Amino acid sequence: MSQGHLGRHLRRMREVYSERLSVFLENARQRLAGLLEVSNIEAGLQTVGWLGDGIDDEAAAKAAAARQVEVIPLSWYDRGKPKRKGLQLGFAACTLNEIRRGVRELAIALEDARKHSG
Repeated sequence: MSQGHLGRHLRRMREVYSERLSVFLENARQRLAGLLEVSNIEAGLQTVGWLGDGIDDEAAAKAAAARQVEVIPLSWYDRGKPKRKGLQLGFAACTLNEIRRGVRELAIALEDARKHSG
C-alpha cells in the first residue's frame, strides 16, 4: 500500500467498470428500447431494468437463461404483488464482448417472452 499499488488498482478498476457501464448503456439503448427501461445510473456494477407491459419477469428470466444470459426477476425480492415487473442486470464481471452479446440475446429473449405472455 505504501508504494501506491492499491491506489493504482482502484483507479484502473474504476476505468474498467466505467467502460463496461458505458458499453452496457449504449447497447441497451439501441437494442432494448420498448422492451426494457434501464434505470439511469452513473456508476455501479449492476442496475435494474423495468419491463415493458405484458412481459412477466420470471418468464423473461427463463427466456434469457435459455440464451445463456443471467438476470434476476425483481419479483423474487417482493413478498406481495410487485407494482412493476423488472430484472436485476449485472455487467461488471463481463467483458465488453460479453456485454454486447448479452444485451443482444436479452433483446431476443424479451421479444420471445412478450410473444408468449400475451
